[in-house]
Amino acid sequence: MKIGIPKEIISQEYRVSVNPETAKMLLQSSHELFIQSGAGVDSGYPDKDYLELGCTIVDSASEVFDRSELIVKVKEPSFEEVEMLSNKAIFTYLHLSSSKELTQKLLDCNVTGLAYETVVINNQTPMLKPMSEIAGRLSLLDSIELLKKSNGGKGKLIAGTSLAEPANVLIIGGGIVGLNAMQMSLGLGASTTLLDVNNDLLNEIKNNYPAVNVAESSEEVIRNLLPMIDIVVGAVLTPGGKPPTVITRDMLSLMEPKSILSDVSVDQGGCFETSKPTTHGNPTYEIDNIIHYCVKNIPSAVPFTATNALNEATKPFILKFANSGLDGFFNDEKLLMALNTYKGKLTNEEVALAHSLEFTDSKSI
Repeated sequence: MKIGIPKEIISQEYRVSVNPETAKMLLQSSHELFIQSGAGVDSGYPDKDYLELGCTIVDSASEVFDRSELIVKVKEPSFEEVEMLSNKAIFTYLHLSSSKELTQKLLDCNVTGLAYETVVINNQTPMLKPMSEIAGRLSLLDSIELLKKSNGGKGKLIAGTSLAEPANVLIIGGGIVGLNAMQMSLGLGASTTLLDVNNDLLNEIKNNYPAVNVAESSEEVIRNLLPMIDIVVGAVLTPGGKPPTVITRDMLSLMEPKSILSDVSVDQGGCFETSKPTTHGNPTYEIDNIIHYCVKNIPSAVPFTATNALNEATKPFILKFANSGLDGFFNDEKLLMALNTYKGKLTNEEVALAHSLEFTDSKSI
C-alpha cells in the first residue's frame, strides 16, 4: 500500500504520526512511504532518518496526498486536507463528535475514516491510552503553573508548606487521564479528590491510593465541592462520543476567583459548558473570573515522548490495515471498530447520536 505522512498543520502540533521505527516496519512489509519534508523534525527525526530507510521525501502535502492511498496523521484533517482525501483513507485521531462539519465533509468526500480513539479492547482504548497518560500528567502540571500569581492565578503553592495548607484539586473521571492527573496531584502534595460514576472503580482507586478522597460523581457532589477547589481537571471520556457536561456556567459562581478549569475532554467536545478549544500559544481564557485551560493537543508539548508512545500503540493497527487493503479490514473486528466513515456512510453510533445523523452499522456494509 502507498502510505502518506503529511506534516501536521494545526497550531503548535509537533508530533509525527510515523516515526522511523514504524516506517521501517512498514517498508519491510513491502509498503511504500511518502513523507512530507520536515514532518518528523520537531519530534527529533530529520528527513535523512527516513531517507536512509528507503522512504520517499516529498516537498508538499498535496504531493503526499496525491501519491498515497492511506494517509496516517496525528490530528484530525482540515477541510482542505479532506478534499485531498476524496475516495482515499485516513487513520488518525478524528474526534468527530466535536465537529458535525468535519463529519459531514468526510462523508461528502467519500473518505474512509479510521479513528484511533474508537478502538475499545477489554474496556480499554489502546491507541488513546498513551496520549491520555501524557495529557493527564501535563494537565495537572500546566494548571500548577497557572496557579502562580505571576501567571494570573491565585498565588498558591500546590503542596503548601509546613505552615500553609496545600491547594485543593478535583478530578472528575477515573479513567487513564484522571488516574494520571491524580498521581501527579498526590505526588506533588495537593489535597486531591477524584469523582467517578463507577463505585467499583472508586473502591479500587482508594485501595491503591489511600491518600486520595473519592466520591460518586453527581451534580450535587460537584456543587458542594467547587467552593473549596483551586484546580478542576475534567477527565470524562465517552469513546468516540461527546462527554456529558459536568460543570455548567452557573456553577462557576460557586468557585473562588482565579480558580482553574482544565478540560482534557475538549477534543471530544468538552465536559464543561464553558469550554472551547485553545492552543499552546494561547492556552487560557477567563469566563466569570474563572481561568479555563482547554488545549486540544496537550501531548504535543512533549513531542519526542508523545510521538514514540503514540507509535508504540498505533503501529500494529496501521500495519494490519495496510496489509489488509482498503476493504480487507472488514474481516478484522478490531480494525472495524476504528471505522467512522465509509463511502458516504457514518459507521460510528456515538458520533451519529452527537450530531443527529443517520448511522449505518459497519457489519451491514
